[in-house]
Amino acid sequence: MPNVTVVFDCTVEKIIHDGSKAVALQTNQNITLPLKNSKLILAMSTLPATTLVLNSFPQLANIGKRLSAHFVSSIIARVPRTSLSITENDPDIQLGAVYITGMQNKAQFHLQLSAIDSRQCENKQIINDICKKYSANSIPSECIDKSQDFVVISCSTLGELDYKNNQNHFELSNSSQCLTTNGQLSFCLNEQDKQLWDVMDQATFQVLEKLSNQIQYWHENEKTWTTERPLPNQIRKKSLVHDSSTMWIGDRNDTESPVTYDYRLRGIENVYVTGGALWPTGGSWNPVLTIVAMAMHLADTIH
Repeated sequence: MPNVTVVFDCTVEKIIHDGSKAVALQTNQNITLPLKNSKLILAMSTLPATTLVLNSFPQLANIGKRLSAHFVSSIIARVPRTSLSITENDPDIQLGAVYITGMQNKAQFHLQLSAIDSRQCENKQIINDICKKYSANSIPSECIDKSQDFVVISCSTLGELDYKNNQNHFELSNSSQCLTTNGQLSFCLNEQDKQLWDVMDQATFQVLEKLSNQIQYWHENEKTWTTERPLPNQIRKKSLVHDSSTMWIGDRNDTESPVTYDYRLRGIENVYVTGGALWPTGGSWNPVLTIVAMAMHLADTIH
């Protein structure tokens, strides 16, 4: 293909530009790749794309000034099979799932609940593989029901980090000289986030306890089942997922947005952005399908 050049084991470190147009790519192989009249599309995940733009276009405003993401609680529970309507002639392994949305003061959260019944299957490895592939979050191997008297439930609850919190941002760090790893993420929970996390955890327990008054929770620290609810520090993840909003897209009235409605970096005529960095707000849903749809729309727009 005469119009395609493929360079292996090559990382783009910086976009070279003339102030308003990208003209070449600086790489870690000391190779400069000229763009000529090409359009440059940053089809990267949120933080690597933002790192590249911060290193390349320091003159652009508001890059990394906004940040959204999801904080997560994960709970493993089980209920006796006798609490549920399950027949004895069902397939080897049964899976069930439910998705429930919620909101607190306009901040969104949702529950992803999966249940597995493996009474007809004695192969623990098969059960483990299915749990890893299909359950809301990973079910520890110790939680696989050996007695076959319980249905194991995995629940993952995601809440929306407040994008309006100006203490959350992504910027370049002076501690790293490498242009691909010199980004630094800063975030802290504000009062809205803390209230939302409390509400979504409470909602999760209420939903689970509707299933049975004999529900038991897995306590990872003690490696045991008990009817007591696990404490927040046992179920709340210490990391964020689905980071977004660092280069949010805006219409002509949103003059502060780093990306215009045609997916182009504001002030740069031939650099376009895809992915979660475009979100004006985080919401609570998994963003994959929306990312795909917007990438297709970008392709149509350019074409």
